[in-house]
Amino acid sequence: MSNYFENFQKVLYLFGNEITPVAMQNISKYVNLLDEIGDQISAYIEYEIKDFDRPDTLSYSLYNSSKYDWTFFLMNPRIREQGWPLPLQDVYKKGLTSLYKDWTSKLDISTADSAAEFAKIYPVGQEVILGGKFLYVKSKNVQLGEITFYSKNYSPDSDFSGNTFVQYTDGEYPLTLQSTVREAFGTNYYRTVDSDKVMDLYFPKEGEVPLAVTNLEYLIAENDKLKNIRVIKADLIEQVIGSFRSQIGGK
Repeated sequence: MSNYFENFQKVLYLFGNEITPVAMQNISKYVNLLDEIGDQISAYIEYEIKDFDRPDTLSYSLYNSSKYDWTFFLMNPRIREQGWPLPLQDVYKKGLTSLYKDWTSKLDISTADSAAEFAKIYPVGQEVILGGKFLYVKSKNVQLGEITFYSKNYSPDSDFSGNTFVQYTDGEYPLTLQSTVREAFGTNYYRTVDSDKVMDLYFPKEGEVPLAVTNLEYLIAENDKLKNIRVIKADLIEQVIGSFRSQIGGK
């Protein structure tokens, strides 16, 4: 979006407690022209962003110029708010090394009553012993019956998968674990086997069979949603941009 704001008229802004105003582009003046175009099927085509597509390269591919890259963001609220989709390999890297880099344990609880008991213990920040090592509670999800730990001393590559219980450092509140996995493979939510409907693990409806959607699977699905966008037709791009610049006061 290198030249998105260049056509916005400048106004004087006061920042913080400053007494001298500064001339800045009037970014509060939002023109909904492209949103209106987004509702006119004759003005756009559907496009699926490919791995390693960038806004500038896609603009050049569609319009023989990279200067219209910002139109993708104005035409598509989802990428305007969440950003450009990542290549699949970068999604994996982001999930495993940044967003979900710790360890998640599945507890041996299966009822609402046992989940309620779990809600009373293991607060965030609690120091615990897992596999003879000291870890801390990063988060817990009563609805999923899972608890996530982080370490101040051990590498994310450490393996805690063979451990069957966790407890406070003083031996209090031991909990049996069904499994321990990298956080990326912990559960994000449960859906029914035959649909994408989110389901309640403790109060399933008749016939519902739960299927766990992992954090990494959720991240990939959310990234994929960003790939389907609307783009202005090549033969209309100059006309649309001309109208846009006219409305925001540009030349």
